[in-house]
Amino acid sequence: MISKRIGWPLIKAGIWGLLVLLFTQPVSAKPFIIEERKYYSFTASSRQEIWQQIQANSPRGVVEKAGEHLVSVAVTETRLSGRYQYQASLTRCKLLSYEPHLKIIIHMPHWENSWQASQQLVDNWNNYVRMVSNHEDIHRQYAIKMVEEFDRRLGELAHFKRCNELKEAIEQIRQEVIGTYRAQNAWFDAKERVYQKNLRWF
Repeated sequence: MISKRIGWPLIKAGIWGLLVLLFTQPVSAKPFIIEERKYYSFTASSRQEIWQQIQANSPRGVVEKAGEHLVSVAVTETRLSGRYQYQASLTRCKLLSYEPHLKIIIHMPHWENSWQASQQLVDNWNNYVRMVSNHEDIHRQYAIKMVEEFDRRLGELAHFKRCNELKEAIEQIRQEVIGTYRAQNAWFDAKERVYQKNLRWF
């Protein structure tokens, strides 16, 4: 066997390289966000017909919340996911880099033949839709906060013995973040219903 003496500078460099490998944080790309607005169309000539058409054509129609049957005029959908790159060795697995993904789809109503209705009805409807759009924008802001929290928590992940354990931890974080912001959105909707209970928007 041929042995070779290794100098201290080389050993020191090796130790430093190992420490860098163990303690460097995963690299995050900026969250990738896609926003889309979809419209479901209807025709109506009166306020009553408008509500009937919304009930029939909106993505969720009539839903039951807190014992009340409500019509979902607009809906904000969010889809949280990500792309991940792992670094595995015989003894550990770490998240090398990641890119959180968020897709936001806002479904809004579109009154096709509003030009056939009275100006007063059209004005009332436009004011109402503006309020609905502002409401959905709050849900949009919650979604952006959600992907930012997902990004932050991924950056705090430690090393795992196996990559399947790391993948499970990532999925658990994703579900926890989704659950947190689902609750916040529900709280916001409940608060809005209380605020609007005695107001006639349309």
